[in-house]
Amino acid sequence: MSENSRTVRLYYAYRATTANGFWIPYAYVYLLELGFGEATFGFANAAFLFTMVAAEIPAGYVGDRLGRRVSLGAGNLLATVVFGLHASVGSTPQVVALFAVWGVGYAFHSAAGEAWLYDLLDGRDDGTDEFARVSGRSETASLLASAGGALAATPLYWVDPALPFLANALLSAVGIAVLAALPATRGDEETTFSVRRAVRMLRVQAGRPEVRWLVVYTALFNLLLSMTRWLEQPALKAAGVPLAGFGALYASFQLVSAAGTWTTGWLQDSLGAKRFFLLLAPLVGVAYGLVAVVPAFVVPVVYLRRVLARVVGPLRDQYLNDRFDGFSRATMLSGVSMTLTLASGVSAAVFGPVAEAMGPLSFLPRAGIVVASLAALLWVGTNPVRLRSESGAVAGSRADD
Repeated sequence: MSENSRTVRLYYAYRATTANGFWIPYAYVYLLELGFGEATFGFANAAFLFTMVAAEIPAGYVGDRLGRRVSLGAGNLLATVVFGLHASVGSTPQVVALFAVWGVGYAFHSAAGEAWLYDLLDGRDDGTDEFARVSGRSETASLLASAGGALAATPLYWVDPALPFLANALLSAVGIAVLAALPATRGDEETTFSVRRAVRMLRVQAGRPEVRWLVVYTALFNLLLSMTRWLEQPALKAAGVPLAGFGALYASFQLVSAAGTWTTGWLQDSLGAKRFFLLLAPLVGVAYGLVAVVPAFVVPVVYLRRVLARVVGPLRDQYLNDRFDGFSRATMLSGVSMTLTLASGVSAAVFGPVAEAMGPLSFLPRAGIVVASLAALLWVGTNPVRLRSESGAVAGSRADD
């Protein structure tokens, strides 16, 4: 086994420690049982996303300047704090504050891991061509760990509602130790990269149509998938799914997501970015629209949401990584993540009360149809996913499709 192969496997182990399986099956159910509603979830998720936006450029700068592993370690540390305190919240401000802290921690995770992996693969023959495949498999490792945690969450929850959250805190803490065994990459070496240069480069990238419109296009789906995430537990409860089955149900969600992410490399090879993102709008529009006709269809929609949330990211990042310089890659990806989370944060703050007034089973299909329609119009008007020959890249560079 080569050194790089061992390192990639160690990275898979680290990604397993970022799993939220113990926490997620009862995260919102626990708050529902305490009397909080969808409006609180919307405000909490808005706080999470807005603080993530505020921390994205500083986090990307830390990744490029001080090292990817420093950034990842900060993310694990903050996640440990959030999971450990989740069961002790007693008011809406406390819920919002906890999610705000989690947003900062998530920002440290969001781009540094992908940038670290891309830099590692960039050092071997055709390594960057394998980015989508390896990134997808790292997501699979996280999802499998989440599935195991979700199965354990139900008995832990019935013994004491705090136990699943404490178990997830312990798992995140273990990840800090695993990080110490990962090697440094380019982003872990000293550079002269400045914050002013980072902001200037972000502006330059935003001016490139092949980057700008892909980010806008995926932001539409990102806000829909984000809303579905914090509405899924109220929606499942409204659809009649028993509380005792949430652990097993969420374990199955993670296993289906893991199977889906395992196909990320195949999707990249078979469809490429252009065809995949073209098919995304009709798929989402039809799936979410069916919930309006058959409310129980919200269950397969939640499955779909989890698969898409895992698959879209690696394919989007493969497309963008091929168009960013390696030296500043973490900062560039942080800028993209900042845009996506800002869109999701605005939607959470605005539509949380709307979803509570309408009910999740009424709100979600309408939101899905609107997003799919807007995405289709954007595709026709802007051609958001462009081959390298269409974007004026250097002749002879590798194409997407």
